[in-house]
Amino acid sequence: MAVSRVPDDKANDKPDNKVMRTISLYKLFLRYLAVFCMTTVLLLGVIVLSVEAGFRSGFVLQANYAERAVGEVRDRIAQSEPFDRTLIPFPCTYILLDKKDGKIVESDMDPEEIERARDRIRALLNNTSQDAMHQYVLIQRDDTVCVVCYDMYVHFASPVLDRWLPKPELLWLLVLLGLFLLNAFVTAVRFGRRLNRELEPIVEAVDRIACRELKPGGSMTGIREFNAVLHSIQDMEKALEQSLKEQWEMEQNRRMQISAVAHDLKIPLTVVRGNVELLLEEDFSGGDRELLEGIRAGAGRIEQYTGLLSDAVRAESAEHMADRLFAVEACVGEIEQQAACLCRLKEIALTVRKAEVPAMFYGDRELIVRAVSNILDNAVEHSPVQGTIELFVEGCGSRLVFRVTDSGTGFSDNALKYAAQQFYTECRERSGKHYGLGLFIADRAAHQHGGSLQIANRQDGEGAVVTLTVVCVPDDPGGIWQL
Repeated sequence: MAVSRVPDDKANDKPDNKVMRTISLYKLFLRYLAVFCMTTVLLLGVIVLSVEAGFRSGFVLQANYAERAVGEVRDRIAQSEPFDRTLIPFPCTYILLDKKDGKIVESDMDPEEIERARDRIRALLNNTSQDAMHQYVLIQRDDTVCVVCYDMYVHFASPVLDRWLPKPELLWLLVLLGLFLLNAFVTAVRFGRRLNRELEPIVEAVDRIACRELKPGGSMTGIREFNAVLHSIQDMEKALEQSLKEQWEMEQNRRMQISAVAHDLKIPLTVVRGNVELLLEEDFSGGDRELLEGIRAGAGRIEQYTGLLSDAVRAESAEHMADRLFAVEACVGEIEQQAACLCRLKEIALTVRKAEVPAMFYGDRELIVRAVSNILDNAVEHSPVQGTIELFVEGCGSRLVFRVTDSGTGFSDNALKYAAQQFYTECRERSGKHYGLGLFIADRAAHQHGGSLQIANRQDGEGAVVTLTVVCVPDDPGGIWQL
């Protein structure tokens, strides 16, 4: 089978400029098919040679062996006195009949064979047709008649093998069929392994794309069609790498712009707030003072919004993690104090429960406090006046779980899908001072700690359930976090 040489563009970029030997898929299949056909013919030849060797060695008796053997010993059987049963050659059987009354003197046949032999003998005496594969020879003796029966089949020379094994013709066919099926199985396995081996570079390329390890290039296969697929995948890798690079640059520019805007607003806001506070120290009339209070409140809201923008930018950057060992009770106490202040404004009943809380935890304490506080602030905002909020803190192995349950309106179907996305809001349900950053910051904090943020509605009534899970960073450093 001729194998053409196709230069590989990727291989030519290598210093040794090697050219990979390739073959088309249909030619590869024809090659294995040709090997299968040749091995089948070879196996058939082996079977034929084994049959010939069996005949030559006497291990297997030919179909006319019994006929020739009976002809050779016929006279001896007729003249032997008394009758010598050892003269009957294998694989023949016999019946010795009395000439006077036709009774059986002796026989090595079973009753069924004897009855069949009687029918054949009558047919033979009446010159009627008989079974060509079963022959009967009548040998006249002085006072008896010996009827020798034999068939025209191939037999094993050993009576034991001939009795327990199938006829040699059938056995050879079964062996040939078994070898044919084995040959087909081995050829299919070898062809499948070759395809699997050639598919490995394609699978590796797909896995790289799935893991975003975009490294265009890599080894090629020996099949042209597979190489064409690999070239397409590599082109896709290059395009995806360029797209992700541009996306990353755009994201970095967006973060820089948000940080720059938030920073640039700080100075004029400080000037505005300072001047307003100085003016409020003067004795103004009710209308003027109300305007100044409005200006100060508006400046405060702008400061709060710029602060949230800065928090969102910091939450997107994992390098701002300030990992350290901290006391969990003190952290929960700070969260509880902030939550109490938030709940006091709407007369909300706050309940804090703890279960198996570890003494120490390794992570970014400020980031965790900010994340849980944002969840609580979100719960307070959407809970009714004199509602209820529960904060449950639990330690699970190397994890800390904060679960906030409120008695508000709960999340809509869209909010359950998108509430943790940046700047997501639902004006009809989420109004007031909500900017769509609280749950986003909590979600980023959870992922930076190797955990998760789960958003759901209560099953026992109205309200929402938000669960923040954080993992010890690094995961249980020597067990010190549990001390």
